[in-house]
Amino acid sequence: MTKSLRKPWVAVFSVCVLGLLLTATFLPMAAVNAAGQTAQPETDNTVTRIHVYPNGSAQWTIQIRTRLDSDDRVTEYEAFQSRFRENTSRYLDPFRQRMQGVVANAANATGREMRAVNFTASTSIQEVPRRWGIVTYQFTWTGFAAQQNDSLVVGDVFQGGFFLAANDTLEIEAPTEYEITRVEPTPNSRDDGVVTWVGREDFANRHPHVVFNPTTEPQQTGGQSSTPNGATSSPFSDTGPGMVLGGVLLVALVGIGAYIGWRRRDDASGSEPPEPVNEAVDTDGPAQAPTGDEVPADDTATGGAVMTDPERVQELLEANGGRMRQAAIADEFDWSASKTSRVIGNMVDEGTIEKLQLGRENLIEIADADE
Repeated sequence: MTKSLRKPWVAVFSVCVLGLLLTATFLPMAAVNAAGQTAQPETDNTVTRIHVYPNGSAQWTIQIRTRLDSDDRVTEYEAFQSRFRENTSRYLDPFRQRMQGVVANAANATGREMRAVNFTASTSIQEVPRRWGIVTYQFTWTGFAAQQNDSLVVGDVFQGGFFLAANDTLEIEAPTEYEITRVEPTPNSRDDGVVTWVGREDFANRHPHVVFNPTTEPQQTGGQSSTPNGATSSPFSDTGPGMVLGGVLLVALVGIGAYIGWRRRDDASGSEPPEPVNEAVDTDGPAQAPTGDEVPADDTATGGAVMTDPERVQELLEANGGRMRQAAIADEFDWSASKTSRVIGNMVDEGTIEKLQLGRENLIEIADADE
């Protein structure tokens, strides 16, 4: 019998699937089962901002947002905040471990020295213009951008692409005194040194691709300030400016498939558009947000019960003796590498399947196939 795939999970951050490079999925990162906990708020969208520095390092800030549209939801979220403050390491440690693995894989793929350092997590409630519960993760990725003569180039770490879920937002911000001279694909908005994409967006291999060049005059980028030692001030702090929200990533990050610790609302027709973020209150203690990643079924499906992507993968595996190559699964459903990585990564985190690496290929099998 096919196992139920709809379970509550605590994951690391939702954004993104950096594709095969971050098959650990950024992301959608390693999800932690929240069994035994009380019901957790649902995640409505995530916002991922990447602020690049002149030395090629980047500050990653991931906000996981839950709409608090009733007193009951506020009470529920405050209870969630208490649990996270009491045991922050339970949520921050898996995020740190997953991202360090993602960065190590990126370093191997690019041949560039990289590290993931300075991890923090916090929770807050934004009161205006609407009330949102927010969990914010931050870390510094050294060596993130490639230095080519006077240019800084972002993109080669996204091996296999980057997946941005519906209503999630990805922002890439230029270093101080740099300007954006090239960006692919075309962003939803481009303003004051920041390019923004709002999902759903399935980026191609080594994309998004952004090139920065020095300006002749200092440029105000509207985000974090840079210091010689790489220290930063957060664009999401009380003193930082607002940012445009849409929702990713994970990328998956490259599988930054970011893992969120709550079930996501998948009613696309009822989702609200992004809105500006104003100052948040109650920034008290690190935390990570919850959300599972129920993947919408194929848009072309008609009639009968609608299956989620994990259910389709499970059914395909059962029809093929319980195990298949990951590439064969992608071919069967005509999925991109980044989407396949995201779906497989979430199922591995959920424990319904296992992934074995054979040379340069991944072998996927049902977790209890040999039992």
